[in-house]
Amino acid sequence: KIRGHRVELGEVEAALGALPGVVQGVAGLRGDRLVAWLEREPDAPETGAAELRAFLLDRLPEYMVPGRFVWLDRLPLQAHGKVDRAALPDPEPERPDLRPGYTAPADPTEEAVAAIWAGVLDLERVGTGDDFFELGGHSLLATQVVARMRKAFPESRPPIGVLEMFTHPTVAALATLVTERRAGAAAPRRVLAELTRPVAPEDRVGSVICVPYGGANAVVYQTLADAMPAGYSLYAVAAPGREPGEEGQLPFEEVARLCAEEIAEHVRGPVVIYGHCAPGSALAIELARHVEASGRELDALYLGGIFPFAKPRGRLLGPLSSLINDRLQGTRRVAAELRAIGGDVSGLDEEQVAFTVELMREDGRMAEEYYTRILAAEQPRLRAPVISVVGERDPGTEFYQERFKEWCFVSESASLVVIDEAGHFFPKYRAGELAQILTGTHTADEAWRREHSREAGGTWWLQDSVTRRATVRREREPDVRRFLAVALGQLVSLTGSALTEFAVPIWIYTVTGSLVHFGLIALLALVPGICVAPLAGAVVDRHDRRRVMIAGDLCSGLAQAAMLALLLTGGLTVAPLYVLIAVVSVSATFQRLAYQASIPQLVPKRYLGHANGIVQLAIGTAQFLVPLVAVGLLAAIGLEGILTIQVAAYVFAVVVVLFVRFPTTLGLRRREPMSAEIANGFRFSLGHRSFRAMLALFAGVNLFLAPMFVMVSPLVLSFSSLTAAGAMAVAAGAGAVAGGVTMSLWGGPTHRRLRGVILTTTLMAVSGLLIGLRPNLWLIGAGAFGMSYALALINGVIMTIIQVKVPYRFQGRVIAVNTMIAAATTPIGFGVIAPLAAPLLDPLLAAGGPLAGTLGVVIGTGPGRGIGLLYLLCGLGIALLTVAGLRIRTLARFDDDVPDARPDDLVGIEELERTRAS
Repeated sequence: KIRGHRVELGEVEAALGALPGVVQGVAGLRGDRLVAWLEREPDAPETGAAELRAFLLDRLPEYMVPGRFVWLDRLPLQAHGKVDRAALPDPEPERPDLRPGYTAPADPTEEAVAAIWAGVLDLERVGTGDDFFELGGHSLLATQVVARMRKAFPESRPPIGVLEMFTHPTVAALATLVTERRAGAAAPRRVLAELTRPVAPEDRVGSVICVPYGGANAVVYQTLADAMPAGYSLYAVAAPGREPGEEGQLPFEEVARLCAEEIAEHVRGPVVIYGHCAPGSALAIELARHVEASGRELDALYLGGIFPFAKPRGRLLGPLSSLINDRLQGTRRVAAELRAIGGDVSGLDEEQVAFTVELMREDGRMAEEYYTRILAAEQPRLRAPVISVVGERDPGTEFYQERFKEWCFVSESASLVVIDEAGHFFPKYRAGELAQILTGTHTADEAWRREHSREAGGTWWLQDSVTRRATVRREREPDVRRFLAVALGQLVSLTGSALTEFAVPIWIYTVTGSLVHFGLIALLALVPGICVAPLAGAVVDRHDRRRVMIAGDLCSGLAQAAMLALLLTGGLTVAPLYVLIAVVSVSATFQRLAYQASIPQLVPKRYLGHANGIVQLAIGTAQFLVPLVAVGLLAAIGLEGILTIQVAAYVFAVVVVLFVRFPTTLGLRRREPMSAEIANGFRFSLGHRSFRAMLALFAGVNLFLAPMFVMVSPLVLSFSSLTAAGAMAVAAGAGAVAGGVTMSLWGGPTHRRLRGVILTTTLMAVSGLLIGLRPNLWLIGAGAFGMSYALALINGVIMTIIQVKVPYRFQGRVIAVNTMIAAATTPIGFGVIAPLAAPLLDPLLAAGGPLAGTLGVVIGTGPGRGIGLLYLLCGLGIALLTVAGLRIRTLARFDDDVPDARPDDLVGIEELERTRAS
């Protein structure tokens, strides 16, 4: 594993074997560096390291290119003919000073720069004419050089940045720049950095101006620059504030003005602009407007990995979205989410990661404010066409089939180009294809369009084109008011289902005193809905979501009306209650999935992120308040009153959906059925030894955890009131909220995350012991809070593990498996352990019972103490699993043995290769 990435030595060796003059190549680690041993062909000359790296970079990701090369006449072999890897010699240190043309550093500045390079590149000496990247440097090593140079030359203003490593790649050039900046004699840095080699005016075909995405600087386009066809120049926008130590960022309008002035002065010939992601696209739009306003013709505006988005402005939606989406998130949490979609932060220290994350936040805020402003009023349209470029697997550009038309608010025409199996960071990983797109799409004729259509079978295609006048306004457009009306109705009905599922088990326990009935009712309120979820997902994907929502609400409402009728007539016994509560669980699942899938249909998709946040907040708040409301209503108006309110709530929800007509836009649709997702998730997880061990551990934890969560109310009711039971439920909810906030701000550990999860499980065990210790509301409340707090932390860190260790496109599968494992153990905890163990344990701690004089002295005797003993046993069971988890090598070394996930774009490339091979 190198820089967090799995390195497949077989792939590296295949590329080494293709090198000119090489019979066979072998790759392996020496220390923390990848080394290549090359068996030369007879009489073949030794190719220099720089040429070898350049050849391999065309075939391998940067992190898989060896940093050292050892030429051998013959590779050492074992008796059976295989390479004897133990006999491979250690690479000798590269000695640039022994090469012809070496020039030693001539002054203290050159000596200091050369020493920094030698330290980072693990070389003995570096000459003034040596090129950093030809010596084996790359962007992450350049970041380390820059960090050391800031400390070595603190008086350099502005400080040396990563961009200067690319524009001044030799010791002499960089030392001269340092000297000039220390003396204040350096020329002002341009806002446009030319990343391609200069093109002679007579050879120039065109220029591409690229705007970096959030948190990045101009050098992210170096790979794209290297892939540009002959005759094209690539300039990247190097705005101030993109490097640590620089002055703050300028507004988009000011950066666009400076760029437009430099384009007018220095860039000749046809020009196109490309902006990636939210900040890059926003600045690209503003730059395009300045260029056209200056009288310069712009051939095209390309916008990649993004569609228009904005903050809602309504009286209700605006403040709510600000409350939710402006919340603080810890640096580690954001870094994990960035890595999950393919962002590379490996090799950066904590300070650099913090700077990048803060830059991303500021970029995102500026972009959202810009889009909100220009979408709020009619804007003059560009003469140049807008061409939207998306990765087919990019989570940020869902619904691209219709959303690209939204760019017609910028230009009179919009087109869509799709890169097959690409993720979000295709400018880095699919640079060759993007270079073809940026230089050919806007000049395409009919023959080119046929050649690059989806039917032609290429790795990217021009999918569609529209003009603003040709876009027909639908009879029913997505609308915020339409969304809010449906959201309110569904919130009422979902809250009603949760209220019933919480209140009915407590009611049955207070009426019958039976833990068996209590446990089975709680089980039937949860498990049928989980089991039917794959079927419900398929139905929602294939049928009218509005009708599914109405059917789900009707079934739930009718089931609760039947409960009410039986209750009022004295016929509500346990048997029909089992059936009716299961019907509510199943119908609520259909209704919930249909509602979630219809949100993209109801709300304008530029507000989709905010709308989803509001829905999650509303549902989470309702579920937090449900226990307190349920016990309060049970005490005040009884189950009859609760069921009456719920029937009225479902009538309201159905009436709202009946009167709201859904737009015919795209709704949420799964890429694969839920059942297939679970099956593929098991295949992925069970295929990895470490993941198998992790799943087994948490299946055992869930087995003890389920009865601990369900038995809190019966424990409290054994010695106190309904009100007290509600207060304990609120304490548990408060723990979940506190854990979520902690996880959001903290982000979890950066190393040995699974060890952190196992240690946090200890807090859950201690909380269980605290609950069972004495019949004391303060102890039980503290334990309930601790259990929920620990569970929120555990789930958050496990999610981070999945984000870091599992490729993005497979994460949904692994999450589905985790959910399925929890669901598989819940019936045992709810339906077997909880209702059967406590009655068996109660006699042991009754007055005069076998344990009354021993354990009873500590935890008490009498009613409910059997449940207390159950908590002690479950807590001890979790504690033993924790100890086992720390001692089992597969789990203890999980974070070291399981490599970080490869970027999703690289997984997509492998998928394309498999498709071609088949």
